[in-house]
Amino acid sequence: MVKFAYKGMNPAMKSVSGTIDAGDRKSAIAMLRAQGVNVTSLQEGSGATAKKSAFSFSLRSSNSKMALNFLQKFLQLHGGGLAIGDTIKVMRMRLKNPQEKQLAETIHKDVCEGKSIAAAMRNFPNVFNDNTVCMIEAGEKTGNLVSVIRNLIDFLETKEGIKKKFIAGMAYPATVCVIGLAVTLIFLFLVMPKLQNMLKSLGGELPAIAQCLVAVSDFAFKYWWVVLIGILVVFFGFFAYKSTPTGKFNVHKWSLNIPIVGIIIKENFYCQTANLLSTLLGSGINTTEAMTLAENASENLYFRKRFIESKKLVLDGVSMTQSFEQNKIFPDLGLDLLAVGENTGDLATSFREVFKIYHTALLDHLNLMTTAVTAIAMGAAFAMVAVLALSVISSVMKMTSSMKM
Repeated sequence: MVKFAYKGMNPAMKSVSGTIDAGDRKSAIAMLRAQGVNVTSLQEGSGATAKKSAFSFSLRSSNSKMALNFLQKFLQLHGGGLAIGDTIKVMRMRLKNPQEKQLAETIHKDVCEGKSIAAAMRNFPNVFNDNTVCMIEAGEKTGNLVSVIRNLIDFLETKEGIKKKFIAGMAYPATVCVIGLAVTLIFLFLVMPKLQNMLKSLGGELPAIAQCLVAVSDFAFKYWWVVLIGILVVFFGFFAYKSTPTGKFNVHKWSLNIPIVGIIIKENFYCQTANLLSTLLGSGINTTEAMTLAENASENLYFRKRFIESKKLVLDGVSMTQSFEQNKIFPDLGLDLLAVGENTGDLATSFREVFKIYHTALLDHLNLMTTAVTAIAMGAAFAMVAVLALSVISSVMKMTSSMKM
């Protein structure tokens, strides 16, 4: 018997964790499901958690880019005919990046101890997310590891391309906001006090708009600590609430209603889920197991709950398309494509088409959001400059009239 440390969600959607003794990983998952636990993480051995946390700290800044680099090198060697153990051994010797080298050394050690490559990767959630590990695990089970990794690399490359495009698109509005804020602060704390003193010496007063700006600057200067405390209270209060199971579920649900952002979150879920199910079903994984793996890989708890309900319907004999329709997993267009796939017996291809459709829609909405944020930033900067210019002009005119009198 082997001891497994697990984390998961109970039927009430509350986080649970503990240990369980089982003959193997599959038996452990089956035993936990019988207890009503939806497993999200399963680590073999009592030392798994400690090893994971010790290494995850050094990789905290790393993410899908490191996973992509690792998988690309792995595919080059393993796809050329090297066994998995030999592939990791060669990578361990040739990798130059210290973090990637440490990652390969630890995975090589686990593989030599008899663990699967997926089980070894599961110890590093900051590098290999659940979606990646699920696909690797499916490839190992079906003997299609090379094709699965190739598909996974294509997906990660697409994801990295989207991320770079989004960052590049946000750079300009961020720069405009920073410059606008800097100009405003300089005006409030340097220019406006001098204008105020000059008017006082002439026996005049600042115009109303300038007085409002001075009042804002005086409050910010005298009570900055109040503003800072307020921001910190809101910031830590939000994350404290999000750290609770109910809070995290509600935040994930509310995020879907944010204009444009909610659409992007949904389409990202459609893309990730469709790509994963296409790979799993195309690799020979049965429908129920594929849905379980996709469910565990879902990062949004609200969608994960829907997926759980959909899987229950499938186990009761309802078709996958009908179960998705009842729980609103995919929009109508995606459901129509899946219905065709079920009728023709080729769901994997249908899911691939669903991925293509919503990947295109995701790119379009990312461009829309970038354009909207740029327009808002430019509008805000223009408004700030207009208010500052108006206050300066009105102050100068007031000063001129005071001098004439």
